[in-house]
Amino acid sequence: MAIETKNEVATFPADWDEPFEDGETFYFDPMHFPHPVSPLTASTMGPAFEVGITTAAREQEAPLKDYQVRYRNHYRFDRQVIAQPASDSEARAMGDAAEASAKTEVGRLLERWHGEHLPRVSTNLDRLRAMDVPGATDAELVTMLDEVDAIHRDLWTVHFRIALPMLVGIQLYDEFYAELFGEAEADSHALLVGGVSESVKAGFGLSDLAASARELGLAQLIQETPSYALLPALEATKEGRAFLAKLQAYLDEYGLRQDLFEYATPTWLEDPSIALSSIRNYVLTERDARAEHAAMARSAESALAAAREQLVMYPEAVRSQFEALVQFGRQGTFLQEEHNFYIDQQGIALLRLFYLRVGERLVDQGRLGASDDIFMLTSDELRNVVAGAGNADAANQVRALIQTRREEIDLARTLTPPPFIGAAPTEPPPTGNPMERANARFFGGPPQQSDTPGQLNGNAGSRGAATGIARVARTLEEATRVLPGEILVAVTTMPAWTPLFGIVAAVVTETGGPLSHCAIVAREYGIPAVVGAYGATGAIATGQRITVDGGSGIVTLDA
Repeated sequence: MAIETKNEVATFPADWDEPFEDGETFYFDPMHFPHPVSPLTASTMGPAFEVGITTAAREQEAPLKDYQVRYRNHYRFDRQVIAQPASDSEARAMGDAAEASAKTEVGRLLERWHGEHLPRVSTNLDRLRAMDVPGATDAELVTMLDEVDAIHRDLWTVHFRIALPMLVGIQLYDEFYAELFGEAEADSHALLVGGVSESVKAGFGLSDLAASARELGLAQLIQETPSYALLPALEATKEGRAFLAKLQAYLDEYGLRQDLFEYATPTWLEDPSIALSSIRNYVLTERDARAEHAAMARSAESALAAAREQLVMYPEAVRSQFEALVQFGRQGTFLQEEHNFYIDQQGIALLRLFYLRVGERLVDQGRLGASDDIFMLTSDELRNVVAGAGNADAANQVRALIQTRREEIDLARTLTPPPFIGAAPTEPPPTGNPMERANARFFGGPPQQSDTPGQLNGNAGSRGAATGIARVARTLEEATRVLPGEILVAVTTMPAWTPLFGIVAAVVTETGGPLSHCAIVAREYGIPAVVGAYGATGAIATGQRITVDGGSGIVTLDA
């Protein structure tokens, strides 16, 4: 079967070693796309990322000439094309312009979020909710698909307008803190925790639901009933129905989230089992998320007060700069989860639900066999199906194509993509300005190898040490099996994984650096984290006892 990627047609599975059309190096990004990507996600999200990153980078005078996405065997690879200066003086001018622009954006980051970005995102999300798919003609629906693509591009443009200066703000703060105190970077982040983002509020809501379950006398039922049987069991009692009403209200507000950047994954609103698993663990531990978060906020204020004491004899200019950069760091930490909640979670969830409505319409018209078949089509193929092109033979061909694609993705899950396709990298990523240094600390650099048997090396994500039983999870569904006090071991964590940080003793990921989602959230929850521990999900087995040292970035495995 021929599968289309951008500018290439290959037989599945394609040769990993075959370069893409220009022979340049394209990198696999397991932090954001560790699994095979559905054709509809690939053909819409890839172009949206390309537009979003390049638009934001050019606005902020970053030296990014282009951003390109390609797919091989349903895995995503990307490439940043860096602008090459013609001379040393031009290189300095470009660097100075990028740094000046970054600092300007950092200074108005929160102002732009509340005054410009969030209203724009909310308008886009409201439009996705309101689209009348059943009432549209075929021609109108094709136009609607074009509008949705435009909304998608706009959401990712806003995302990167925030993400670039957000990371720079934390980076500038870290660098200045190190100049002043010369301490480990994790100490600097002790001053940044405690912001109340919508994602944090979502965690509060799960804790509140657990408390409500205990008050309604449902604790034993929730603890002892298997997940697949829990909803019917709750429906069977008056108290259970009262709890379910509260759960539904929670899902109406916070249920537009799902695992990874993939339309084919159900939202919590559709499948509440992930929320229920977190509630069960909160019932078991009786942890109060609000109280714990308040304690973290108080600890941040105490850490800030201690830092101010050490700076009391410094010149006013230094102290003022420190105060400004602390606020920039706090704003960046807050916006890490806040923009994810609205764009990365709600945005993708509403795109999924829109496409499912289109799929339901096509099922009613006899053009698809099931609504989620839509995710096995590229955007161009979907437009052809919506437009009604072809006859019954064409419809049968579409069904055969969908079945082939499903089989390909099942097979793709058994494949191991290489870290890059094309020419081997010859030098590390650039770190000449704060934006480049922040980007390097976000992704975490190349894999680290340990010379010590039974030890994995990664990046220091969040201070502290914990010893416990490992729970390996490559998807959020697998992560729902984690028990209180276990250590979560994953390829990556995404915003929808955040409630798990209130349950586990520590986190280990194969990807990321100290500015990654996992590291920032672990610090917010006050648990140790080692990130960028390459091969952790293969080297560690569920049930194995391990020790996580988040300050040194070392994971030790018991024999």
